[in-house]
Amino acid sequence: MNTGFALHQETENTKDQELPEDVSTIFNSVFNVQLATSPEVINKVFEVRYQVYCIDRHFEDPDCFADKREHDAYDPRSAHALIRHRITGDSVAAVRLVMAGDSPEQSDFPMEGPCIHRMDQPARDAFAGARREQIAEISRMAVSREFRRRLNEDASAAGISDFASYSDSENGRRAMPYISLGLFAGILQMSVRHGITHWMAIMEPAQLRLLKRFGVEFDHVGPVMEYHGRRRPAFTEAASLIDGIKKRRPDVWSLITDDGRYLPAKPDTADQVKEREVA
Repeated sequence: MNTGFALHQETENTKDQELPEDVSTIFNSVFNVQLATSPEVINKVFEVRYQVYCIDRHFEDPDCFADKREHDAYDPRSAHALIRHRITGDSVAAVRLVMAGDSPEQSDFPMEGPCIHRMDQPARDAFAGARREQIAEISRMAVSREFRRRLNEDASAAGISDFASYSDSENGRRAMPYISLGLFAGILQMSVRHGITHWMAIMEPAQLRLLKRFGVEFDHVGPVMEYHGRRRPAFTEAASLIDGIKKRRPDVWSLITDDGRYLPAKPDTADQVKEREVA
């Protein structure tokens, strides 16, 4: 089962919260974004997904993953990113980009069949007009509830706790609302690395509203549909989304792009970006 995003808890916690001015400083003082380019880090991603999708939200059967690492058939042709707690190195959140494979049998995206035909004609035209090898689906975007519990853990009266408390727990609680932005920073870095120019995703309406508060708006958003819960499909040119963030929320743009260090390629220049990355 592909469930797209699993950030419901974050949405609830930030519904009425005022946004601090310097989100980059707050986020980067507590967390760091790491691309999963080694088997060790990829396994950490799978462990976060197991915790979220199998234990916390029961989207997947934990008995199917004896090694406690949730994975599926799309992972071999995906790029993965992880957010870690700076002081302890604990895994906090994860996301993947599913890309088209090298063969026609592996060129589909998880949400493509069930969702794209439900979107309006401009969205379908935009999807059809993009080069498939430059499209990626944002998927398995998950935040660990276990980390959140540890962050909020208070010592018991006897001074005994099941979890180790964090020395920066106050800053951590301030930074938690920006986890989704940190994941988008990872998404952008992976996209630059792989020459991705278009993103697609299937999200809960509340998650779309949260992202909109941060200035993150997709070019096309489809109707609410039943897809492992009530969700809405979205499709966008990556550069259009990032440019929109810069206009609406320069502070968020600074965090996601690392002050402009990472910028998505336009569709007609993606091949040049890939050549530079290889070089």
